[in-house]
Amino acid sequence: MERQPLISVIVPVWNGEKYLAECVASVIHQSLQDMEIILIDDGSTDGTWPLMKRLAGEDERIRILHQENGGVSEARNAGIRMSRGCYIRFVDADDCLPPDSMRQLVEKAQEERCDLVLAAYTEVLGRRRYYRDLGRCEDVVDNDEFLRRLERLSNSFYYGVLWNKLFRGDLIREHQVRFVSGLHWGEDFAFVMRYLAHAERIGYITDSVYDYRRNPKGAVVRQFFHTILHPIAGIKDRWLIYDCYRELYKARGQYEKYRKVLWLYLFRFTIRN
Repeated sequence: MERQPLISVIVPVWNGEKYLAECVASVIHQSLQDMEIILIDDGSTDGTWPLMKRLAGEDERIRILHQENGGVSEARNAGIRMSRGCYIRFVDADDCLPPDSMRQLVEKAQEERCDLVLAAYTEVLGRRRYYRDLGRCEDVVDNDEFLRRLERLSNSFYYGVLWNKLFRGDLIREHQVRFVSGLHWGEDFAFVMRYLAHAERIGYITDSVYDYRRNPKGAVVRQFFHTILHPIAGIKDRWLIYDCYRELYKARGQYEKYRKVLWLYLFRFTIRN
């Protein structure tokens, strides 16, 4: 029987030739080495695929897949289908991990029996680095307490993005948690909401586990312009994301308690973006 890696690291890539090698190097050189690295080429038109093949030839832990362009959600879903790890970590191709990132997240998950771990991150803007930690705690909470905290900051990067979190692979596979195909905005948040319907213990750490590069040509900016150019689609996307948010509270039996304030997420979300 094939040995199960501790972590599956899923990296979707579209025309990521410029930063991919640096990103993969930061994963390869983690202090925790028990992992598989899954690189998904989502129909790139630059030198991404040849670079992936070279990287895979240099490290046997790297697994690669080329597919027709279907968007980041389809790329991540393909990575989930390929994954075998006890835990799953999502990384964007233009970002990097601090050397101890994996160990810090996994130790928290194992020692505290967490279904989800959230951590601080560093925002990189040129040569400037900004530490971000909206959680500001290192405790472990049950789902009810987490939903209370989430409601106050649901529109934040800290709660909404994938890359400052560690997920349990078995929960994702057992409950078929997947990304919503076709979303142009907020696909990370929608996935996290779907996952939280099955998570009982959520842990926080204050160490920065991710270097998030603010890229003027990155996915966030592309999504912003898509919303401007396609306002009707943008409204539909926002409503679908809100529906995932609301359904989480319903699934956990907390909807009536928060019903009068959940709608504020739409207002906060629109203002933020």
